Amino acid sequence: MRIERRLLLALLIAVGTLVGACGGDPATTASGAGTTSASPATSASATASPSAGAGATATLPAAAGKLGTSAGVATTAKTPDFTALPGAKASFGKLDKAVYQIEVPNKWNGSLVLYAHGFAGFGAEVSVQQPPAAMRVSLIDQGYAWAASSYSENGYTPGIGADDTLALKRKFEQDIGKPKFTYIAGASMGGNVAVLLMEHYPNEFDGGFSMCGAVDGEGIIDYLTSWTAVAEFLSGISFTAPENASNLGTILLNQLPKTFGSPDAPTQKGQQFASVVRNLTGGPRPFFIEGFKEQYVVNFGLIISDPQRKTLAAAAATNVGVAYTVDQSLGLTNAALNAGVPRYAADPALRNAAAHPDAVETSGKISKPLLTIHGLGDLFVPISQEQLYRAKVDAAGAGGFLVQRAIRSGGHCKFSDAEIKAGFADLVAWVEQGKKPAGDTLTGDLSDA
Repeated sequence: MRIERRLLLALLIAVGTLVGACGGDPATTASGAGTTSASPATSASATASPSAGAGATATLPAAAGKLGTSAGVATTAKTPDFTALPGAKASFGKLDKAVYQIEVPNKWNGSLVLYAHGFAGFGAEVSVQQPPAAMRVSLIDQGYAWAASSYSENGYTPGIGADDTLALKRKFEQDIGKPKFTYIAGASMGGNVAVLLMEHYPNEFDGGFSMCGAVDGEGIIDYLTSWTAVAEFLSGISFTAPENASNLGTILLNQLPKTFGSPDAPTQKGQQFASVVRNLTGGPRPFFIEGFKEQYVVNFGLIISDPQRKTLAAAAATNVGVAYTVDQSLGLTNAALNAGVPRYAADPALRNAAAHPDAVETSGKISKPLLTIHGLGDLFVPISQEQLYRAKVDAAGAGGFLVQRAIRSGGHCKFSDAEIKAGFADLVAWVEQGKKPAGDTLTGDLSDA
């Protein structure tokens, strides 16, 4: 396949079809013999989670109001009907502007898993994404109910995702019963949703499970802004120039490869770009190159979809203050790099935690167990997100509540079924039995991770 066709495909993915990679598996509506209405179950009282261990002394924020900021766009909803797995009942419907799915096993163990999906593009149709197929089957087999919202809007909208997920929790409690334990699980942007809910509504959830999660919050959009800014400097192309706004696809397809080459055959400029990105995303580590190839053009999706930085997430993003580093044997000094990279300031009205909790970095103030799994070679949501979040959680005195795991994989959200199931099972044992699981130290040198 020619490089132009590969780049074109990547660009199409970037501007709106990353649903499968970032959110779960939209094709997980497995057939079964279940019915289509969940019957009410006996409610159980909430149980406090056990101590997370040393360092778990976070000062918590007060309960929040709405976390999301609507873009005011009109949306339609894909019909949420689905068939329950054998031994379970399915319910689905519309909740305000979102649609939802709920699946409750016939032998419900009294616990609920709320699943928060990832970035679903910028289209006008919202739809439910179920938990990854293996996780869904495992949940039902073990007696766990799950529920998932489409969210009422697409785009990078973690606050709206959090609000709609919380509303679905209320719906479940009203229709099915109050769970004994409630878990929040999320993938990609859904990891941002999960952390927002755990930080702002600490009494609503007993534990959290983040897969490839954007746990640093708005920091993920800062990262994509940095990606573009470095590429602008090294290529000499201004992607944000008004005269280029309507022609970015052609520029990226034709001009950028002339300057950078391809990931497999980079020019010196291309090598410099890869070096800066490697250092920006966690430093030298296994599977970096695999992830870099996967996201080589896809990470320009934000600038393609919003070249004038008009959406809330883009307008709140910044690379001001970022200290870039490069392998200086490639013919570029750190001083020249930092002097030349264009800087984009955030709109201060949007980067305001009180007014827009969805457009700022997360705080790290958690008070319940959170287990994360993250691929070393993920370049869409890099493992540096985990490093940044660890620093904030430790600074908040909540280090004992966070366990992180590095997964040896390249690309975004590429986990085995066993890794996903083991992560959630270990979280449950931590919450319900006080057995804190083992994790990895991600803040140091990852070259041998």
